[in-house]
Amino acid sequence: MDKVFKKGFSLVELMVVIGIISLLALVALPSYRNFILRAEFIETKMAVGAVKASFEVCVQMLGITNVISCQHNRHGIPAIKNPAKGVVGVKLTSDIFEAQTPKIVQEGDLVKIIATAPTDSDNAQQTYTLTATLKNGGRVEWNDGVCSRPEIC
Repeated sequence: MDKVFKKGFSLVELMVVIGIISLLALVALPSYRNFILRAEFIETKMAVGAVKASFEVCVQMLGITNVISCQHNRHGIPAIKNPAKGVVGVKLTSDIFEAQTPKIVQEGDLVKIIATAPTDSDNAQQTYTLTATLKNGGRVEWNDGVCSRPEIC
């Protein structure tokens, strides 16, 4: 009796394998894309660190009543950076700084640091906002931060 050995795969077997690979790719690729966007956005989130630390030092040095002086290019706080190619934009903002007349700073006033992704990034125009609440005694309490698109945080 001759033994007949099957060589290769049938068309049905190949189609089943291609179908399984397609399903795996359909599930994996969007997750991979979000992972890449999140990893790239970390640079934007990290950019707030220098402004955050220097703002806290400024508040400790000047006190809560003089927080209005804790602005960009003053008391060790870095200059405003506008988003550009390869550069994360960072801005310290509050209605305290933008008031037309000198404002009396009090407990509960809010200060925000807004970081914007570089213009040449896949996350261009996406922002990360860190909000601080000023407390008596010069304490500054920060929230966890908010991204303009939750899936990249």
